[in-house]
Amino acid sequence: MRIIFAKSAAKHQIPKSEVLKIINQTTGIKIGISKEGLDKLAWIGLAYLSQLVEVIAIDFITYKFVIHAMPISKRKGGEYEQMEGLW
Repeated sequence: MRIIFAKSAAKHQIPKSEVLKIINQTTGIKIGISKEGLDKLAWIGLAYLSQLVEVIAIDFITYKFVIHAMPISKRKGGEYEQMEGLW
């Protein structure tokens, strides 16, 4: 599977290698539809230093377009609301 990163995915300084690891080692779930009418997917996984990270991507069928990667600790509401309220 090909992965392309939007500039917005780098906002929280999560290395691309960590994002790829999360996508490849965890199961993503559909969290909605993008403005293009495509599936919007989310993953939560452990990155370096055992930090929980959320990753959001749009499924363009031939590739995934990662638009967001952020430590869950930066979310309002804390770590335990994991998948609730994602984009």
